[in-house]
Amino acid sequence: MRKKRVLVVEDNELNRELLCQILSQEYDVIEAENGQVALEILKEHKNSISLIFLDVVMPVMDGYTFLNRLRSDSSMSFIPVVVTTQSNSEEDEVNALSHGATDFVPKPYRPQIILHRAANLIELRENAAMVNQFMYDRLTGLFSREYFYQKVQERLNESTGTSYAIVCSNVENFKVYNDIFGIRAGDEVLRRIAELFREMMGENGICARYGADRFLCLMRQERLPEWMRVHS
Repeated sequence: MRKKRVLVVEDNELNRELLCQILSQEYDVIEAENGQVALEILKEHKNSISLIFLDVVMPVMDGYTFLNRLRSDSSMSFIPVVVTTQSNSEEDEVNALSHGATDFVPKPYRPQIILHRAANLIELRENAAMVNQFMYDRLTGLFSREYFYQKVQERLNESTGTSYAIVCSNVENFKVYNDIFGIRAGDEVLRRIAELFREMMGENGICARYGADRFLCLMRQERLPEWMRVHS
């Protein structure tokens, strides 16, 4: 079975070597000597990295700046980060967590603690990814078809006596658009349509991508636009 990959970001060569030695018992380890180098590594390997161990005090780009950059990028923000530091103060721990760290471990490193923390965080991330995959459509961020059914059932059970309508829509000649402009352009159209549904429905709306170019929304009957009432 292929080993999970861990990125160690640490400017002190001795500390970096020690942490890599501990983690290499269980993981494929990549090293970076500062936050800037780590970001460059992530551009190429972000989809394969399961966890990051991050020092705070580093030249070129420190740990907190790296965390801010990481959390502002949606393609990398899901990667859990364990901050490592010489200090074990509550203030430093709170500071690390407030910048988006997932966990905090002090130096000197204790091998069994490091390995247990790594295993637990990777498992939590993978479980969360599986739940997220079930709940949301990967392309548009709307609910998946299966989760839409579940949310609709919950809403109807909570709001007995309220009339609802399920609005179904699809994009006419979408295959032709894909053939002419390409799949990437077609995906962008679907994302824009999803955004329109989100704006129309508001925070309490229930919208889903049913499949391909089809969408579903649950709306209260009295909120339906007049043009929809004619066809509902």
